[in-house]
Amino acid sequence: MPEVSEDPDAFMEDPDAFTIEPSPSGRFLCGGCAPHDACRLGVEIAGVRDDAVRFEVVCPPFWHGGPGVAHGGWTAAVFDDALNVVALRLEPRLVTKSLTVRYLRPVPVGRPVDVLARIERHTGRQWDVSAEMTLAGTALATARAELRTRRPHHFARHEAWLAHRTPSPNGPHTES
Repeated sequence: MPEVSEDPDAFMEDPDAFTIEPSPSGRFLCGGCAPHDACRLGVEIAGVRDDAVRFEVVCPPFWHGGPGVAHGGWTAAVFDDALNVVALRLEPRLVTKSLTVRYLRPVPVGRPVDVLARIERHTGRQWDVSAEMTLAGTALATARAELRTRRPHHFARHEAWLAHRTPSPNGPHTES
């Protein structure tokens, strides 16, 4: 299976050849982070068990949503990343079908928090995964996701669909 290429256009000829494999440093990184061999969200694997992965995560200051607290979108993105990584160790062709996040307490910026992600169930192409984000044993947020093993031509079908969409003649939407 090919690794994520450092050339972002490498999969344009066959986008469905894209898989997420361990990087040179052993990380499972998305296509946007792989060329830098570092997760821009701040997600680092801290431990692995059979059906679970523990991550140490630090919210970078540029992801703050309010004074000293993480933007909720950062928290959701961290969960999406962690929930995929726990299953990517077994299946390199995953996509997220659904993601549900429960925000329980603000997540601090610049302080290490733990995320424990586990595989709840795997049947056929469907992967049900869950995770909890904690600080000193206190739950900050929880998440559940349904992942799917990609079907052949997943990205090619997306490209074909997108090719039939015409851009707005007014350019990108702006508020008036």
